[in-house]
Amino acid sequence: MSLWKLLTARWGSGAGEVDEVRIDASTNTLQTIEYPHHEIHSGSHFFLEGYATLGNGDALYVKLVTPNTTRWSHFLWEINASGILTSTLTEAPTGLEDGAGVTIFNNNRNSATTSGTIVTSGVTAPTGGTIISKVMFGSRQFGGGQARDSELILKQNTTYGRTFLSGAASNIVNFRASSYEHTDKH
Repeated sequence: MSLWKLLTARWGSGAGEVDEVRIDASTNTLQTIEYPHHEIHSGSHFFLEGYATLGNGDALYVKLVTPNTTRWSHFLWEINASGILTSTLTEAPTGLEDGAGVTIFNNNRNSATTSGTIVTSGVTAPTGGTIISKVMFGSRQFGGGQARDSELILKQNTTYGRTFLSGAASNIVNFRASSYEHTDKH
């Protein structure tokens, strides 16, 4: 009897959802994917990308509001700028009024599932709250960037403020954020 016939695995979330674990015939390896990649296939992984050109001393403020559900946002980002940039992520600030809604896209373009997080750009400056990330990078001659590659699980029903403060003229700021929404099992 071959080994693969002895292995079974649970899949899905219901009782009795068991199937054989299969080994790739040509490589004799077990094929798996990482959990965030699984979320893309299941239609629960989202992204937004954008850019702004900021003058020296100019700031762009963005508001993120997480839903009041047990579907928590597992958040990652990447920021690049052509000059000096200070970026801050603040939890539970006040202010952040007005602005324009930002479309968040599903990574699985065949899925109609939408993100529960609401993003608004061009809001008023945040005040108060808890700074949970603050970075400065770049120079007047060379740009730089910062990325968070380990997910930050945002609190449910909470407002976050992202500040981009330029330290250079004609500073091109690129921003990419991605998240998957996973129901907490605890």
